[in-house]
Amino acid sequence: MNVSTRHLTYTGVGLVCLAGCINQAGDAGDAPFVAAKAIAVADLIGGAGGFGGMAMTGYSDHAPLHMGFIDEGDLADSGETMSVRLSNESTQEANFHLTYFASSLDFEEQTMDVVVAAGEETTVEIPCAEIVGMGPLAMPGAMGCHLADGIEVENTLAVPVFLGMDFACGTVLQFVLTPDADDLDGDEDIEELILLSDGMLGHMQSGGPMGHTHRTGGMMGGMMFGHQGG
Repeated sequence: MNVSTRHLTYTGVGLVCLAGCINQAGDAGDAPFVAAKAIAVADLIGGAGGFGGMAMTGYSDHAPLHMGFIDEGDLADSGETMSVRLSNESTQEANFHLTYFASSLDFEEQTMDVVVAAGEETTVEIPCAEIVGMGPLAMPGAMGCHLADGIEVENTLAVPVFLGMDFACGTVLQFVLTPDADDLDGDEDIEELILLSDGMLGHMQSGGPMGHTHRTGGMMGGMMFGHQGG
């Protein structure tokens, strides 16, 4: 796997390398390359150590059929943008490590650091992308954000989302840093902070994307719905 990532800092620019690019050459508008990248990320969703943990079974059972990226018409429009709302429900300033994959730019993950004050939210605009997540898209359990005192929060529950399956160009996505009051990671610690994504929230709902759900029962839908941005 190649290690090559462009890093953008909100209000500043820098460079950093993180894992994420698959070992395959591609040109702008190369749908098969984007599909391969998307499936590689989707294969990391669900199960022990995967995005979403044991609460999700992964996308591999339906992603190849519904994710798209069959031809250039399925890719993100180079002239379109989208917004990402970052909400900080902690008591400290937090630095969110927003990551996205936009084939209209190149074939490297783009990362943007966004600092959000305690109890506040910030919305940033990015080019419309095929995949959006927190921290390295190919590394479940990597740092998704960190707090002012240096505490790091993993990206495990900030499940990446995919264009055409979870969102469309021009829409608003949300990632929330919040106490794990519902013990979604199953470690019996309801005070620790976790990162949640619209992808995690949407796929936990009954009748989620493509009419499926990854967890039965009404508990998760009722308890988690309040985290979703309007």
